[in-house]
Amino acid sequence: MEKDIAILMADLSGYTALTDVHGGASAAKIVSQYMELVNHSLCRDCNVVQRIGDQVVITSDHPMELAVTAQNLIKGAMQQRHFLSVHAGLHYGAVYHEGGSLFGSTINVASRIMNMARHGQVLCSESFILSLPDNSPCQFNSAGKHRFKNVLNEMELFEMVNDFTLCFHMDPVCHMLVDPESEDFIWSYRNKDYFFCSPQCKELFMNNPGLFMGEARAN
Repeated sequence: MEKDIAILMADLSGYTALTDVHGGASAAKIVSQYMELVNHSLCRDCNVVQRIGDQVVITSDHPMELAVTAQNLIKGAMQQRHFLSVHAGLHYGAVYHEGGSLFGSTINVASRIMNMARHGQVLCSESFILSLPDNSPCQFNSAGKHRFKNVLNEMELFEMVNDFTLCFHMDPVCHMLVDPESEDFIWSYRNKDYFFCSPQCKELFMNNPGLFMGEARAN
């Protein structure tokens, strides 16, 4: 039987880059810490129904509770030193649940919304916003209209406005969050200071800064 539910899909930003630089053991530690953070972020009836690597699918019958869960998760990640930021997508619609798995276009759209989000960003669909109660304190800004593969109609996405700021800077090599006040590994390039989690990342950046300046290594 199909049922309308709210869906949050989230994963770690820069997980592939971190694994490439620091190896599988460090990646496994980060994922373990991430899952603890996910569990502590859950509100009331929100449940983790699926996990694939560093990606989680969380559902709820109450969209407002899922919105708070998303905020808790993003904020919690940003407060962790030597961790990764999280990006997430929120959607609302009909889902078929069978054998512990979820089926339907709502899941596919939620995944595409998540993949559109950048470091520390929560994007959501219009249907999710309309599912929130009238007295919801959440605020959103339009993120423009987008077309997704195999989705018939163009969709407008909205960015959830957070009431907190990023506590750390992002290591441009492995994408870990680092504290600019306590890190020893700093290098200035083109009149900008870059902060690193380790001498290894600093050396990699110094040898080829152009490789790490864009978003090519974002996932």
